[in-house]
Amino acid sequence: MRRIENVGADWLAAEVDGLTEEMSHISPSQYNEENRYLPSSVTSKPGYIRYAVNPFMREIVDCFDIDSPVREVNVKKGVQITYSTLLESGLLYYADYIGTLPIMYMTADKELAEARIENNFLPMFIQSDKGHIIRSSDEGNSRKSGKTKNHLQFSKGGYMVPFGARNADKMRSFSIAVMLKDEIDGWPLTVGKDGDPDKLSDARTDGYTEQAKIFRGSTPLLLGSSKIQHNFLRGDQRVYKVLCRSCGFPQVLRWQAKKEEKGGFKWDLDDGALQLDSVRYLCTNCEHPHHEHDKERLFATEHGAFWEPTARPADPFIRSYHIPALYSPVGMRPWWKCVSDYLEAWDIDNNQARDLGKLQVFYNNVLAEPFEVFGSKVSFVAVSAHRRTSYRMGEIPNEHATEFAGSPVLFITCQVDVHKSNLAVSVMGWTRDARCYVIDYQRFEDDSKEPDCGDLSSPVWQRLRELLEETVYTADDGKRYSIVITLVDAGYVNDTVTAFCAGYGSGVYPILGRDRPGKNQTIKEFAEFKTQAGTVGYRILVDHYKDRMAPVLRREWREDAGLQRPYHFNAPMNVTDAQLKELTVEVRREKLDDNGNKTYYWHRPGNAKNELFDLLGYGYAAVEILAWAVCIQHFELESIDWDRFWGYIEDNKLYFTEPVNPE
Repeated sequence: MRRIENVGADWLAAEVDGLTEEMSHISPSQYNEENRYLPSSVTSKPGYIRYAVNPFMREIVDCFDIDSPVREVNVKKGVQITYSTLLESGLLYYADYIGTLPIMYMTADKELAEARIENNFLPMFIQSDKGHIIRSSDEGNSRKSGKTKNHLQFSKGGYMVPFGARNADKMRSFSIAVMLKDEIDGWPLTVGKDGDPDKLSDARTDGYTEQAKIFRGSTPLLLGSSKIQHNFLRGDQRVYKVLCRSCGFPQVLRWQAKKEEKGGFKWDLDDGALQLDSVRYLCTNCEHPHHEHDKERLFATEHGAFWEPTARPADPFIRSYHIPALYSPVGMRPWWKCVSDYLEAWDIDNNQARDLGKLQVFYNNVLAEPFEVFGSKVSFVAVSAHRRTSYRMGEIPNEHATEFAGSPVLFITCQVDVHKSNLAVSVMGWTRDARCYVIDYQRFEDDSKEPDCGDLSSPVWQRLRELLEETVYTADDGKRYSIVITLVDAGYVNDTVTAFCAGYGSGVYPILGRDRPGKNQTIKEFAEFKTQAGTVGYRILVDHYKDRMAPVLRREWREDAGLQRPYHFNAPMNVTDAQLKELTVEVRREKLDDNGNKTYYWHRPGNAKNELFDLLGYGYAAVEILAWAVCIQHFELESIDWDRFWGYIEDNKLYFTEPVNPE
């Protein structure tokens, strides 16, 4: 019979013999290649994750390694570069392989964070056959799944909590080892009086100095306020270099080369249409062309591609990475789509923006760069250059307009700004593509002892009636014009303006300025409303028009340059300096709301006169209201068709009469 003390001795000896002097270790990228499964619902290449598809992500994923000295990672990224997979891979590694540390996932608000858990993170665990690691919070209750509204609990003791940046002031009770910060450029700049939510959340990792990992990722938005840009510059600013397939020269994919340099993206147009197969990237050294099918070899590390730091970081444990959409893997965002986005935003022939909104989207989503809002004020020198020697106040210069503005003036509008003692009244002529000519600009003064334009009996209102009902302007080619549409600002004396406009069946409308819509709300430049008199008025997004006008007023043009660009502004030679200066006094400023969100507005300092700037905005609004009436109400289209609008009113001579033939 064996002695009791020898029971198990053979087993113990075998276990001791099996011990090694080294502890096994697996990197986050290796762990994910062995465990992370991507179903066909999230990728065109289902199966276990393989970094051959996006080799530039391997180094970034491995920054999550528990043994890596990297403590902070900042990824400034474009769209469709497998960023979501990167974030999820880091989470899976810590939830399962490490398993014991507290994790926080933060995005703009908690509802978004919880939706990300529900729609992305939980399916990832299940698809990768890791659903069992989400431990029940009550082992005695089989109905508990380990998932609650506020956190995920993992089988080894770790957990993850979702949080919203707008509630960052409420996270003081948490001590976090791994902080995952998502789309930080969408976060508020400050949270009440507590400050920057990015810094507030950083402080939650102070208890894990030797193990803490802070990950930030975002598509950048605006230069100056971009959180990811700020943090990218704090790191070593790594760029991904690829080797030319012909000469082997290492280089960063860049959009376009400077004039004295080679390389960049090129393409061909056929009658203005992009030829998709023509899009290619030219080597910056030998100009060898690379096409979409070359991406896989270009990006592969086994063919020499590598990350290169380009700056000294603020702290040796901070890394930062820049990944434009130009590195989107094969089968995701093709190069031709990047070019198409660019062509929609930029007019190559005239070297100018077609649409500033689309240009910002291109910078943010494709180049992964913050967009700079150019200029905050219009200079007097710039607007002075818009004087035209070809006409004076009260005249319509159709010969000039036909040669340089795409058509003769097609209609004229009137805009009125109401003050206690006067009405500021402008008449503007409009050619194709909303090119503007100031035809008249006056102040109708109430010269009585106690001036009050809030009273309809004031003589200024009779003068305005005479202008609208009796005045006919004759152009230098004999065409005759009456005012088609009039907008009167009702912000000062609403009842008086409403009563005045109600005297007209149509064509004379009260307007009210309105604030910019909140973030993510649809922008409507104008919208109808019913007045107390039961008539139609319009709410005008004045600052939105001013945003569009400012670049136009800064724009240079000379007669030897040919056709003016759309929306160009022209003033008569005898417009006074004081009148033109009214276009220059406002300054574009930023403000923060209670949640720390940044918006922009046009500020008028003191009592500076700004009437012409306001009236010009009303004029552009009048053009769009008229186009809306023609296209939506008359033609019953779903949206404004500008080519059809301009052609229809010109061909049918709707708003002018030709000179009478003396014969």
